This record gives sequence, C-alpha cells and structure tokens, in this order.
Amino acid sequence: MTAALDVPGAAPRTRDLLALQALAVPMPAVARMLFVVDFRPSMLCGRTRAFRSVAAAEAVVLLGAAACAAGAEVGLLTLGCGTAVTLSARPRPIREIVAGLVRAHEAASAHALAGRLDDPPLARALSGLGRLAAPGSAVIIVSGFETPGAGLGACLARLAEEHRLQLFQIADGAAAGEARSDIAGLPAEVLNASHPPEAIAARLAALVQRAH
Repeated sequence: MTAALDVPGAAPRTRDLLALQALAVPMPAVARMLFVVDFRPSMLCGRTRAFRSVAAAEAVVLLGAAACAAGAEVGLLTLGCGTAVTLSARPRPIREIVAGLVRAHEAASAHALAGRLDDPPLARALSGLGRLAAPGSAVIIVSGFETPGAGLGACLARLAEEHRLQLFQIADGAAAGEARSDIAGLPAEVLNASHPPEAIAARLAALVQRAH
C-alpha cells in the first residue's frame, strides 16, 4: 500500500479506460451481464505497472466494451469499504461503466487514505449479489479474492447455480505465478496486473475463445 495514491498506475483514468475500447475482447452473444469488481483495500497495491484495482477496472472494460456496443444489458457492482456503486443491467454505453469504475475507485482511495485498510469479508460483500442479477445472467467477478470470509464457497456455489459465473483473479509479481486456478472449488482465471493492457486483452481473448 503506497502512502500516496497519485503515482502512475494507482488510479484508473477515464481517458485511459475509454482508449481500451480499441482492444475490446469479442464476447459470445449474451443478453445480460453484471460485472462485480473488487476495490477493497487489498486491491489498492501493485508491484510494478499498476495497482491490482486498476488492472481489474481495465479487465472490466476489455470484457464489457464489445457487449455494450452490441446492445447487451450491462451492469456494475463495486466492492469496497464505502458505499457500493451499483448500475443495474440495461443497455448502456461503456462510458457509463467507466464513470462508475472511476467514481468507485476514487471513493475506495479516499477511505484507504483515511486509514481504513482492512478488507470487508468478500462473502459478506457478495451476499446480496443474487438480487441484482436476473437468473441466467452472466456474472463476472474480478477480484484478488483475499479475505474471503466465512461461507464464500457456499455463496459462489449458489451464484453458479443461477447464473453463468466467471471468476477472474487479479494478481501481480511472483504471486501471479503462484495464484490458484480455483476459488473455493470453482474454476478461476488469473490475470497479471504487471502485464500491459495489450497482454491482458490477448489473454482474455484466448480464454473466451477456449471457452466457446
């Protein structure tokens, strides 16, 4: 955790996130998707290129821009110490998702600088997620999955029963090579925050192609 969050790579910038539309990953036809992005204190750190929270925001744009352009219903839920940013799933431009990401990250940074550095348990943060996503929706969780809390496995299992659940674990440095390929028994894909957006986009495209 850096003492100041005004260093390069410590916060997502609107113009940088919007520029990622050029690298957007083509997604299979999906009517409705909800992105859940983790901005808890453990995500506000990074070893080289960017904070893990920034890489998480980049991944959301890379995966969501094409869906937004195709007219899919896209929503957003952010996790952190403060009030969550919630955007219901509906047809919307990626610019609205980006605005929500930037706003939520600013709030998360403010809480961290005020000394709130303990992660709320992830299981508790996800407890109401089922009410936000209609059955059958694609639910994409982008997180470091630290401080899971009691009952995370059961929470994710319920989500997987009702939704098309995808888990992306953000790691960096040596931790990226040691990250688990599953979270609470469910498959997870690891994204390395140390890699540039072009490399992350290429990995996401390969994962989507392999899955479909």
